Amino acid sequence: MSEDSIYIGGTEGAPSGYTERGYLIVGTYTARGAVPVKDSIVTVFFGEASGTSPEAVLITNESGKTAKLSLPAPPKSLSLSPKDGQTPLLPYGVYNISIYHEGFQPVYDIGVKIFSGVTAIQSTDLIPEVSVSPPENYIDNTEYIDQSGGYVL
Repeated sequence: MSEDSIYIGGTEGAPSGYTERGYLIVGTYTARGAVPVKDSIVTVFFGEASGTSPEAVLITNESGKTAKLSLPAPPKSLSLSPKDGQTPLLPYGVYNISIYHEGFQPVYDIGVKIFSGVTAIQSTDLIPEVSVSPPENYIDNTEYIDQSGGYVL
């Protein structure tokens, strides 16, 4: 693990078999990825467990990216051994991510895959919230004409 990574706990709260570590960087952008969004709140949850507390809460930097987060993941070798004699076990951990920034619509990334020893980069395009009321300096220049073609005041 590099010095700029964030290590969150061990694997005690992780699902069974998550004995290794994978990594995650989340990037938040707007304008179709052209503009980074600083200070987005990124919350990471275990994806397979409902009602769990957050695994980590991070804030994006001026580049719109979080620090590299170290997360529990199952060993890649699990994909080689069948489960119940039929289906191989998943070689990745599943996480859910929520992203919030004031002035933008919240985003939920469901089922993000984290592989052992690999860094996943999850880029998210934030969409500005739309105001439903006109601004204070709004001017209505609409002209109204009745059926006869005359102006209505």
